[in-house]
Amino acid sequence: MRRSGLRRHLLRTLFVAVAGLLACAGAAPASAAVTPKVVVIGVPGLTWADVQASPELTALIGKADVGSITVKTAGPHTCPVDGWLTLSAGTRAWASDPDRPCELPQVTDGKIPGWQSYVDLQSERHTDALLGRLADEESRVCGFGPGAALAVAKKDGSVANWFPTFDPAKVVGSDCAHAIVDAGAMPPREGRKEARQKVAGLVEQAMATDSRVLLVGVGQELANAHQQLLVAMRFPTDDGGRWLTSDSTRRPKLIQLTDVTATVLPAVSLDGSPVRVDGDRHGDAAAVIEERLDTNQRFEQPRPMLVAVSMTILVLELLAVAWFWLRRTPRSRTAATFALLTQAGFFIAVFLSTITLWWRWPAPGFSLYCVVLGISALIAGLAQVVLKRYAFLGIALVAYVILLIDGVLGTPLQFGSMFTDGPVIGGRFYGFGNSTFATLAVAALVVAGWAAQRLVDKSRMQAALAVLAIGGAAIVVDGRPGWGTDFGGIIALTPAVLLLAWLTWRGSISFRALVGVGAAGVLAVTGVAYLDYLRPASERSHFGTFFARLLDGDAADVLIRKLQMAMQFFYGVAGWAMLAGVVVAMLATVLPGRVPFPAYRAFYSSLPMIRPALLALSTCGLVGMLLNDAGVALPAIMTGFAVPLLVAHLLASPVTVSPESHLVQESHRVD
Repeated sequence: MRRSGLRRHLLRTLFVAVAGLLACAGAAPASAAVTPKVVVIGVPGLTWADVQASPELTALIGKADVGSITVKTAGPHTCPVDGWLTLSAGTRAWASDPDRPCELPQVTDGKIPGWQSYVDLQSERHTDALLGRLADEESRVCGFGPGAALAVAKKDGSVANWFPTFDPAKVVGSDCAHAIVDAGAMPPREGRKEARQKVAGLVEQAMATDSRVLLVGVGQELANAHQQLLVAMRFPTDDGGRWLTSDSTRRPKLIQLTDVTATVLPAVSLDGSPVRVDGDRHGDAAAVIEERLDTNQRFEQPRPMLVAVSMTILVLELLAVAWFWLRRTPRSRTAATFALLTQAGFFIAVFLSTITLWWRWPAPGFSLYCVVLGISALIAGLAQVVLKRYAFLGIALVAYVILLIDGVLGTPLQFGSMFTDGPVIGGRFYGFGNSTFATLAVAALVVAGWAAQRLVDKSRMQAALAVLAIGGAAIVVDGRPGWGTDFGGIIALTPAVLLLAWLTWRGSISFRALVGVGAAGVLAVTGVAYLDYLRPASERSHFGTFFARLLDGDAADVLIRKLQMAMQFFYGVAGWAMLAGVVVAMLATVLPGRVPFPAYRAFYSSLPMIRPALLALSTCGLVGMLLNDAGVALPAIMTGFAVPLLVAHLLASPVTVSPESHLVQESHRVD
């Protein structure tokens, strides 16, 4: 009995196990069969204003996860051809040079005419774009329309599985794993209404194929079109309409063009990341459209208003300084000091302005102009009245604290401010940009120098530790992935902080120690990059990605491209003017005796920590200029923040000159 019972138990167990294996084996094909295809409908120039003007597109919002897409590619303009080739490569491509027309080539005898010229252009521009990668990774991707032919072309320019117009029946079949559809560029004026209706109809046809449909802008309709964030929608929704995002932008409601290719090829390592949803369900269609239009205002206005605000402050500053230079009265001195502090306050106002939500005000551009000027003047006035000759320190300390907090919180104040290359430009979606870093670097070194001055008479070791603590906090926040995520920034700031700490501790530095400081900085940066490299590829920041390129021997194009970006400032007079100003400022920190202003010469030698702090600022600017893609712009921005602080302090601390000795003595000591 026991043996027969055991035998029955074993047979039952074997039967259950075999049945389970058969069920698992049968489940795999079934799961693969119901996995939806991705149908990408690309529409160059499709804006949220088009959605607002179209009842058909507005009606689609309730069926979609929504957001905006930045279509920045490698070149200065994103013509449709640039966008479609970017989808082909999964990396930003370059196709529309001034001497190259924006029109799409037509498929001829199963090939793209002039394909090799596009391939050669990627090499010339060092874009890293491997045209034809989409078709190479997925040979059964189908294309419909002239633009889609570029997207699905193979590496040799040949086109398979391509059709002139969209045919939903072909998507339903097994020949198409995914589909790319060119809905045509939006006409600038006449025919736009009909084009919107056509797009809505294509979406409905694509949804009928039981596919995952992604409607996106893929470029601007014309080479010189006004750039803005374009429409992104994904159909159908899984659990009600939500907001689109991706790991490449790390911003809710925002994706970029390379994310589209990554969505079609989720298993392939690309520059973009698959599109996903995030956050709460979105509201009604009208609220969604209004919010997206407001967002466009937020990202379009800062760049032109930056020039307007900067020029206004500069003109007022020059007038106030000229008044003081000619009159030398207490009132003119106060006015000149206020104007200089206003320029310094501007480096805080650009971030605090985002708290006001100015893009939702009437006349957003003018509102931003007034808000930034107002906050700059308010900061200057408060610092001048409350802190008097310590106004420079108060502004530097406020900038330091605000940027540390902003970095830890994920840079909400920087994103969309005047100091970020916003989504339209596509320079940086998260972390600290070059202008933000320049502000933080000046603030950190000034605050660290002042703290060291307070401690240096008591203990040089304690003063040096204070420098390392204050400067180290800035380095950590600036460089930590997910916070500042600024690879170039820590390369420049780390040696500057180490140099300031060494000079604080020892008072001078030998050549051997200088080499050691530089080596320590390199090791620190390399260590951060290596630790980031150890993370999964999808979670790496710029640090780990660049380290991986170095290991693969694939970093040359990146370095050349960054060098080209740094050199582009010298194509005009402005770049050379910035360089001249930066060189003069740096020389003043190492050759104070040559500066023709007695007040500065006296200030330079009045306290032990002034010289180390100024040398650290010059070191940070010099390293940043040589190793950062911002080139001369980085130390120029630092100079624009540091010099007004310094001159304002000198004006707030009157000096007397002895005619016999030509020596300058401060009327009161600056601690």
